[in-house]
Amino acid sequence: MAAATNVNDDTLPSLPKDVRPPITSYLPSMWADLFTSFSLDDKVQEKYAEAIKELKEEARSMLLAEGSKADKLMLIDTIERLGVGYHFEQEIEDQLQEIFKFQSEYKDQHHYDLFTTALQFRLLRQHRYSVSCAANVRIHGEDVLEDAVAFTTHQLKRMVQQLESVLQCQVKRALEQPLHRGVPRVEARYYISFYDRDKSKNEILLKLAKLDFNYLQNLYKNELHDLSRWWKELDLISKLPHVRDRMVESYFWGMAFHFEPEYSYVRIAIGKILPMLTVMDDTYDNYATLEEADLFTEILERYNAFIHRINNLLIRD
Repeated sequence: MAAATNVNDDTLPSLPKDVRPPITSYLPSMWADLFTSFSLDDKVQEKYAEAIKELKEEARSMLLAEGSKADKLMLIDTIERLGVGYHFEQEIEDQLQEIFKFQSEYKDQHHYDLFTTALQFRLLRQHRYSVSCAANVRIHGEDVLEDAVAFTTHQLKRMVQQLESVLQCQVKRALEQPLHRGVPRVEARYYISFYDRDKSKNEILLKLAKLDFNYLQNLYKNELHDLSRWWKELDLISKLPHVRDRMVESYFWGMAFHFEPEYSYVRIAIGKILPMLTVMDDTYDNYATLEEADLFTEILERYNAFIHRINNLLIRD
């Protein structure tokens, strides 16, 4: 085999540093003025809030009531997957802590089915308890779970068409998007639809989930209304036609990070910061010569290094 030879950089043609790239054009935002015209009905929100408050107390009573370990796990899982677990963070934590504390004792005295065992594992892992391994919530080094994922994925794909409709929909969603890797609000919307068709559904939890989802949805629309007006007043799209109009998508990132109502400022901040970064990125890509791009990149790298040093100093203090 011939020996590899090094390429002499001097033989390569040099790229002109004063040539600007061709301008890229983007499609207008698919959302248009949808959220600009939205008006929040405070009376509707108040009715939602009152109904949610009453249903929360009933759900809290369920969590605190006596019951088997399997029933507790299923209740916690249902509440969290319906998207209302944030209302009961302390109650859920107390229940899981108790289950984790006496896990070895329960294992010695009882033999749970595979479903209960797997559910306990997933819930404890999702709440950051150190428990012995399984599947999509595996951590680095748990090689046996890599095999488990491959095996179960293959088997589920093979048998999914034979399942009854509600379970089939859940399996298809799980194969498409593992629960813990999804956007909480999106996954809650899917599960509400699944749960609504479940013959064993708890009507109180289902009603709470629907009201809570609608309440938060109105809150998000109102935040998008404010952001849309801010973005429209800036009028950057007409001034900078090479820039993507992705304000709504930017807000979605913020909602994915923190969907709870008290984090409105986080969602709005991300909804403003990301569009401005998009302006910088698109201008960089569409207008910068190679020389300007190199200079701008150097400035950003120096800025990042400066911020990193400041953070290190703050940590030491």
